[in-house]
Amino acid sequence: MTAETKAITFTTWPTSLYQVDLTAQDGPERGPETVSDMNRQLRELILSAEKQQKEYNFGVIGAQKSSLDILRWDHPCVHWLRRRIFEAVHDLTLDVLSGNEDLTTTVFDRFPVRAEGWAVVYRRGGSHRQHTHHDSVFSGTYYIETGGVGPSAGHLQLLDPRPAAVARGASPGVRAVKPYPGLLVAFPSWLPHSVKATLHGGGTRICVAWNAAFTAEES
Repeated sequence: MTAETKAITFTTWPTSLYQVDLTAQDGPERGPETVSDMNRQLRELILSAEKQQKEYNFGVIGAQKSSLDILRWDHPCVHWLRRRIFEAVHDLTLDVLSGNEDLTTTVFDRFPVRAEGWAVVYRRGGSHRQHTHHDSVFSGTYYIETGGVGPSAGHLQLLDPRPAAVARGASPGVRAVKPYPGLLVAFPSWLPHSVKATLHGGGTRICVAWNAAFTAEES
């Protein structure tokens, strides 16, 4: 006699997404900084730097990108944002590793995280074409100012990477995220995403986009 074969049901190809309202985390235990203070300082730094840099708008329409070194700027608000980004990378890694905190700690101890970031300033109905990020594990966006966002304008669009599922109606195809100041969103770097055009005359939208990866060699 042969043992009865048991049927199993499981989910495959999951996609981890991270979303946090940092304004809800203001408090003494998080340090003296508040999100509104940090956003004000980040806004001033980004708009001041924009005047000094060459125009760079690859992939965007009606928007301007900064250099890729914003996370290396020596300023308290940048240090604050970098910490929040590393927290997102930790939580996403923990989720990918099925909640194994010990394994997550080992990964971070052996392979330190490197990150790069750049500011994007949207004006005049600015948008960003569909794209993915290379040379990184996780990517994300932190929103500082969100003028021009409406019911169907200015949303971050996370796209289902399974075209067959979309074509057959098994997936809506898009997960829309409505930005607001203090929101940090993160996702795997291979996930296609785009930004719907902001409202014309709706004000300035300022965010910091970033990539994070683990170093190839053990520390």
